Amino acid sequence: MNSPVSDLSLAIDDPRFRLHEDLPKPDFLLAGGAKCGTTSFAAYFPAHPQVLPWVVKEPNFWSWRKPDARQYQSLFRNVKPCARPGSADIIGGDYSTSSLLHPLVGRRLRGQLPELKIIVLLRNPIDRAYSHFIMSQRSGLEDDQRFEDIVKAEMEEAPALLEAHNRGFEHPAGTIEACCQDERGNTLNFTLHNRHRNQRPLRADIDLQAFYYTSYVFRSIYCDQLERWLRLYPREQILVMQSEPFFRDPAGHMARAAEFLGLDYHDFSSDDELRRHYAGSAAGDWAAPEKYPPLAGKTRKILRAFFAPYNQKLYDLVGQDYGWK
Repeated sequence: MNSPVSDLSLAIDDPRFRLHEDLPKPDFLLAGGAKCGTTSFAAYFPAHPQVLPWVVKEPNFWSWRKPDARQYQSLFRNVKPCARPGSADIIGGDYSTSSLLHPLVGRRLRGQLPELKIIVLLRNPIDRAYSHFIMSQRSGLEDDQRFEDIVKAEMEEAPALLEAHNRGFEHPAGTIEACCQDERGNTLNFTLHNRHRNQRPLRADIDLQAFYYTSYVFRSIYCDQLERWLRLYPREQILVMQSEPFFRDPAGHMARAAEFLGLDYHDFSSDDELRRHYAGSAAGDWAAPEKYPPLAGKTRKILRAFFAPYNQKLYDLVGQDYGWK
């Protein structure tokens, strides 16, 4: 495994994201990725008697500051996060999937919660991208463009934005603007998913949020996302799990996550909730998700070639080949 060395100088103290010292804080973070089983994980994990049931699954405080700090901290229990919980301790987590992708979330967290433990779920990037598109389509967000056309545009735009995110991640000021500009300081654009293929500039949080919301290819490039987190937190504080084995054996992976967080053993396989619930279903709605048409073989082939070098970089990073062929 060739993990980056933690660099504490990257931590930033942004007053907009400063927590109140006397209020509860998250004990762990399920950082993502989106459409990788995080909803199922969030539904199953509170079956452990030491895990606080969540009230808001994805508060997105550290990325978009949706709630203010006081509202965010009301979601948790411990004023001093439990890095080593005892049998009587109950811990609470943040399950915001924007955290893995957003280049500044880790920097904002590192200065205030250095002992935070991070859990990451990663799914075959092609399947993740297509599942994300189908979800958007069924929500009425994708009426004008085919998946094939959207991913072609994203594949062209992704390399420049990857470079921008990495430059912005290292920028001393830690601003969104720095994460969305080319090397000359010019604002980058992304193509809207409409028949006119308009360009929208990435200038502020609201633009980046809009892009992430229906980003299928860019959001599936995991290597750079994970590498940034590994530059902020020691490897032993980050648990990376592959989604496909998680879907086959959720109870075993729940036990693995509980052990990683230092919780007492709990037999998730005997829990009625896990037997009843369905991996991939929406929180609070336990009907099996509808089937969707298979991805065209030609498109899968194009995406396989695109993702191959990024996947290899990820495998080198985590020391494991996930076999996403």
